Amino acid sequence: MTPSPASFPFVRALQQRGARVYTVGGTVRDELLGHPRKDLDLLVTGLPQPDLLRCLRPYGRVQLTGRAFGVIKLLPHGWDGPPIDVALPRTEISTGLGHRDFEVTFDHTLPVETDLGRRDFTINAMALDLADGHLLDPFGGYEDLQQRRLRQVSITAFPEDPLRMLRGIQLAARFALQIEPATRESMQTYAAAISTVAPERIAEELRKLLQAWAPSQGFVVMQEVALLTYILPELACLTDGAAFTRTMRRLDAVQQCERLSYRGDLDLLLAALLCDSGLSSVAQTGTSWTRQDLARASTRLARQRLEALKITTIGATPALISALITHSAFEVNALATPAALRRFAHAVGCTEALMLFELRLADRLGNAPEQPVDDLLDLRQRLRMVIDQKTPLSLKELAVNGDDLQHLGIPAGPRLGQILQTLLGHVLDDPAQNSRAHLLALAQAERDLPQPRATD
Repeated sequence: MTPSPASFPFVRALQQRGARVYTVGGTVRDELLGHPRKDLDLLVTGLPQPDLLRCLRPYGRVQLTGRAFGVIKLLPHGWDGPPIDVALPRTEISTGLGHRDFEVTFDHTLPVETDLGRRDFTINAMALDLADGHLLDPFGGYEDLQQRRLRQVSITAFPEDPLRMLRGIQLAARFALQIEPATRESMQTYAAAISTVAPERIAEELRKLLQAWAPSQGFVVMQEVALLTYILPELACLTDGAAFTRTMRRLDAVQQCERLSYRGDLDLLLAALLCDSGLSSVAQTGTSWTRQDLARASTRLARQRLEALKITTIGATPALISALITHSAFEVNALATPAALRRFAHAVGCTEALMLFELRLADRLGNAPEQPVDDLLDLRQRLRMVIDQKTPLSLKELAVNGDDLQHLGIPAGPRLGQILQTLLGHVLDDPAQNSRAHLLALAQAERDLPQPRATD
C-alpha cells in the first residue's frame, strides 16, 4: 500500500522547520478521483531553497532539475517509487519560440494561491495541506471535478502555453470530463498556436490520449476545435466522410476489445489511427484505386507524420507501425492454406502478422460487429500453433547454412543466396523437409542445374 505523503519523515522534518508542505496538481486530482497515485508532487512554502536542500539531503538522494533549477527530485531512502518532485511556489511566463522557454521565478514567500493560479485547469489547481488535510481550492476545481467539468484557470492559459489545449482534451477523454463552453471556445481561438509547440511535447499528450478508454472522444474534440488540422492533417482530411468514423471505431476497438492480445498496444493504436490516412491522397488521383494503393499511400504519409512528431520519444516504433499499415490490405482468404500462412508470417514477421490479424479484427468488431470473426480468430490461432511448434520460417532456422552449401562446392555469392531461398521455400511449403540430408540433396540438385548464360 502506498504510504500517505504526510507520513514521510522528510515531510515531518520540513514542518518542524516551519515550512508548510502541500500535495498539488495531478496528485490531488487523482486522489479525489480515487485513482492510484503514480507521481507525487509537493509544494513547500516558508523555507528558502538552500535550507530546503539541507533539510532534504539526510533523507535521500537529491537532485536539482527543472527550469532555473527550481524543482528538486527527491528519492527517499528505501523508496521504490519514482522520484518525488519538491518545488517552491513559482510564477512563469512563456518566452521564446515554440513555447520551449519560460521565465520562471521561484519564491518561498509566495502564497500557494499564486502558484496555483499559473496552472492550466481548475482540476489541476488544488493543493492539500499535509499538516491538517485542508484543501486549498481557489478556483473551484473540486466542484468542477464533481460535475465532471474541464475549465481553464485563466483566459491566458492557452496563449501562455498552447500545449494546454491538447492536455485538456486528453484529460477530458481519460477522466470522462465535459469541456465547458468558454474553454472550448478558447481552444478554437488559439488552435493555430499549437504549431509553435515542440513536436515531442505534442507526442507525449497524444500518448496519454491513446490511453483513454475511448480515445476517439479526444480526436473528435480536436476536430471540432480545429486542432486536428495542425496536429494530424491527414486525419483531419477524413472528417467529411465515413472514413473518419471508421477510423475512430477501429481505434476504440483496439483499446477496448478483450479479444485482442495486443489490446492497448501503442504501436497498434497508432497503426489503427493512421492506416487510412492516405485516403484523400488516392482519391485525388481521379482514378480507381485498390486497398493496396491506399495502404501504400497511408504508409508514406504515416512515416512522414511519425517522423515529424518525433514519435520515438514516447516509445513508439515507426518501422513496426509502417509495416502494419503497409500490409493492412492482406486478403484473409489468401491465407487459407498452412503453406500460405507460413509464407505470410515469413514475409512480414510473426509478431507483425499477429498484430495485423488483430488490427483487422478491431476494424471488423468496431465497424461491422454483426459480421462473424471466426476466420480472423482461426488465422490467429493457427499462427500461434506455428510459433509454438517452432516451425522454421526463416533462413537461420534451416537445418543447413551457407557453410554447408560451400562444402558442396557452391561458392559464396548471389547464387548461394538464391539456393538458400529456394530451400526455405520448400520448407515453408512443407516443414517436414527441414532435415539436413534432404536439404543438402536439394541444394546439390540446384547446384547441378544449368545456369543461363549472360548475354552481351
